[in-house]
Amino acid sequence: MEMEKTQASVVIIARQFNPSIISQYWLIKNNILTEEEFEAGSIFSPVMVNIQSKKCNILILPDQLQFIPKTDSESEQELVTSKLGNIIKLLPHTPFVAAGLNFSWHIHRDDISISALSRNLFFREGSPLYLAFNTEDAHFGAYMSKDVIGCRLKLDVKPVTINLPEAPIERLQFAFNFHLQLAEDNKVDDILCLLSKWNEAREISSAMVQSVTDQDN
Repeated sequence: MEMEKTQASVVIIARQFNPSIISQYWLIKNNILTEEEFEAGSIFSPVMVNIQSKKCNILILPDQLQFIPKTDSESEQELVTSKLGNIIKLLPHTPFVAAGLNFSWHIHRDDISISALSRNLFFREGSPLYLAFNTEDAHFGAYMSKDVIGCRLKLDVKPVTINLPEAPIERLQFAFNFHLQLAEDNKVDDILCLLSKWNEAREISSAMVQSVTDQDN
């Protein structure tokens, strides 16, 4: 069985971001990005900022900020801490609500279908609900959550279809969300603490997916 990390991101929710503050000049002045790091396609407007850069993408809407690192896994922690962490420090009066670290993994086996793979992992004999889906074309998944590293880890597993130019392919997606609801005090410090756990959260998600692939092999 093969596994692949398909996306990783940080999402920060606020009652109201002010995208107009975060201009290209503001980012350069505060040493977040250099002029050379910006790529074509970046957008700056009063209601939305979409920054395309060599090392990361940053999307800012009135209710959320999304940060996507584009480096190798070994460099992600430093990038998240230095780039996003510094942005958060410069916006201390923003009414932050929650923050999350997100990791998406795909697994598949070339010798069996996603229907068979998801059945092997999740079908439970004797359950009335599962028996209602006991057909050859049925797909299965799961939702699980628990407290870990000071967050609420939410894991959603489900089959997905990826539309490639040559042909659609199916994968079993593991979507991890390390969610932190922010208290009234010390919101900036709490976000920075969460960002510092990026590597730890990524390794937890990787180990869980690896355990599934190891069990199947």
